[in-house]
Amino acid sequence: GSLVQKLFRTHLFPSIRETSSLTASSARVPVLDSTTRGRIYSVVLALSTDLTGHQGLLSLVEDLIPRGEDSEAWSWGIAQILGDYQYEPNWNFERVKAIRSSTGYPGVRNLSNTCYLNSLFTQLFMNVEFRSFMLSRTVTDGDASQKLLAETQRLFAFMQESWLKCVDPQGIADSVITYESTPIDVSVQMDVDEFYNLLFDRWESQIPSATDKKIFRQFYGGQIVQQIKSKECPHISERLEPFSAIQCEVRGKQTLAESLSAYIEGEVMEG
Repeated sequence: GSLVQKLFRTHLFPSIRETSSLTASSARVPVLDSTTRGRIYSVVLALSTDLTGHQGLLSLVEDLIPRGEDSEAWSWGIAQILGDYQYEPNWNFERVKAIRSSTGYPGVRNLSNTCYLNSLFTQLFMNVEFRSFMLSRTVTDGDASQKLLAETQRLFAFMQESWLKCVDPQGIADSVITYESTPIDVSVQMDVDEFYNLLFDRWESQIPSATDKKIFRQFYGGQIVQQIKSKECPHISERLEPFSAIQCEVRGKQTLAESLSAYIEGEVMEG
């Protein structure tokens, strides 16, 4: 093929449909640096100055418009998130709107008032051991009893592998069922600590193995020791309580160590 075709399909919008191998597909990641992509675009345009060049370039660009699962758009990753994806002019062709940051990670799309969901999932995703654990769990009923776990694996996989600027968490929002047995309302801001507890409770219920449940709890959890010391005798009464999150005071504290010290500071009980 022509040099324009090679630049376009090798460095700008490579296809990965030929292989499902992670090692092989990793070698086909497009150039993500904005400056480098800009220079490649300039070369492509400079080589496409006549009618034949323009027609060839339009043909390459047409392949990126998702018209079905046989189009390049599906193999490249433009249209793999939503089955009802509709083509929008310029969306496929403008790098800042279509390709993830040069840092290597896409963002999570805000559904309405879901910044709490996006920030929490981003933090959990960046814990590589936790991400690996969640991605490696066996899902046998992804459409019903393990739907949230399946959607979590789907979202983490897109956050890890997608070349899009952002990924869609709608599947997560539809799969998190509140204690009132309803899906979360994306138009209502939710307390992130409340959502965190709900999310981990739902995740644990969808992990069938007792051993895996134990490992899961160890990622974000522990035990707090409540101690009562008498002023009149050396006896110490202790009680262990499990926790999944600690409420640290921030105001007036310079470091996390100061916040934790204030958290475990004792108080005098009278009466």
